[in-house]
Amino acid sequence: MTAEQIRLMTFLDLVGGWVTLFELSGTRALAKDDDLFVPSLVARGWADHDPDGAAIRISTTGREVLDNRLDDPEGH
Repeated sequence: MTAEQIRLMTFLDLVGGWVTLFELSGTRALAKDDDLFVPSLVARGWADHDPDGAAIRISTTGREVLDNRLDDPEGH
């Protein structure tokens, strides 16, 4: 998991609901261009995507992966 993915998933976890892609690009909680990693989260099943609303949210799987990563940052 990349640093960009961790920041993005942590932000989505804190929000706890749907966030539009437009909102992601303007938040100070993320580094510049972190929003470009949205497709990688969706492809891995770590985030749900609402194409009609152009929004994403962290999925249950994503929350589990993030919790495991934060509990064991070395990946052991």
